[in-house]
Amino acid sequence: METVSAFATPTALALALAWNFAVLTSVQLSVRLIKAYSVRTTCVATLVLTAATVPLTMLYAAWLRPGLWWLAALMLVTGAVGAIVVDRVLGFRRRRSVVVAAVGVGILGAPWGAFLV
Repeated sequence: METVSAFATPTALALALAWNFAVLTSVQLSVRLIKAYSVRTTCVATLVLTAATVPLTMLYAAWLRPGLWWLAALMLVTGAVGAIVVDRVLGFRRRRSVVVAAVGVGILGAPWGAFLV
């Protein structure tokens, strides 16, 4: 249980927020035009994505580790959350853009933090 509590510290949450902000920023700047980028909207999307990724990382670290199959499954879950975030919060218009962004979020936003503890 000590591993799980490591992800609930203020430092860990700040790092998760910073990482998810970087993930969403990189996805937006890769998939969309730069003129469509909004720091405020990205911050809101970061909060939503972090609310999903931190519990997934805790779950992976506590019960599912070290199975790489579980990591792939959680990448799919993170990608699905990413698709919702980029569609609903960031307002991606094209379905293809949502899919490409979801793949990026799924890979980059996966519970990689579990390997740090």
